[in-house]
Amino acid sequence: MIRIKGRSAVYGEIWYDEELPRDPGVDIVLYRQRETPIADARTTPFLTMVTDLSVTEDAITEKFGKDCRYKIRRAETKDGLRMEFITDPESRLDEFCAFFDAFARQKSFWPADPHWLLGACKARQLVLTSASRNGEALVWHAYLTSGKAAWLQYTGSCFRNKESEYRALVGRANRWLHWKEMLRFKEMGIKRYDWRGLFEDESVPENAGINSFKKDFGGQQVRTYDCTVPVTLKGRIWLPLRDAWRRRNPLRPKQGGGGKDAGEAGLCQLN
Repeated sequence: MIRIKGRSAVYGEIWYDEELPRDPGVDIVLYRQRETPIADARTTPFLTMVTDLSVTEDAITEKFGKDCRYKIRRAETKDGLRMEFITDPESRLDEFCAFFDAFARQKSFWPADPHWLLGACKARQLVLTSASRNGEALVWHAYLTSGKAAWLQYTGSCFRNKESEYRALVGRANRWLHWKEMLRFKEMGIKRYDWRGLFEDESVPENAGINSFKKDFGGQQVRTYDCTVPVTLKGRIWLPLRDAWRRRNPLRPKQGGGGKDAGEAGLCQLN
């Protein structure tokens, strides 16, 4: 479980099939990506997309779009890319945040939440990955791992205001990195590769573009639920006060990486 100390309460995140510890030491529990909602909980339905890693590599790639397969092959054979897959990433958090936050400023997204990232590190549930060429980082990803599942929490690439050839390189590197991560997670016994949601409203071209990128990998759309449950007296008192404050002060950030507000995913906005 990931524990984060907020301004007025301690939060804990439980993902997928994790069970709440007997003595969790938190005031409010956030159940993420549940298959079914919890009775009487504050519940948010969520549309996500999942790639099944339990099947063979060929079975995974045969669902990729033709263009997707081509770009991954080109990146693999011609672009000279290098992947880092970091399972003990605490010493690299500053490097990741500097890269992601530069991307976030370009896109008017929320920056990375260092408190959440550190909490995930302490819980040993964070994996950072990057794709680079000639020592230059092109793409960074951050994953939350839980049991047999990996959730794409953050993805960032900085190619705005670059020439078209460089932009195309970064786009290929991003697809290649997703594929290489799938292979590594598969080796680790992870069966669910979760793309961190889909936009249900595709009337905004950028939202439709992000959805199209994810769908090109051929995953399955799945409906899940995020549930919030107070577990102490402090939590039961604080939660309605927090919700009332939110109604008066709505946060409306752009969505960082697709499908779920970066501010909502990070506990800095839940305090």
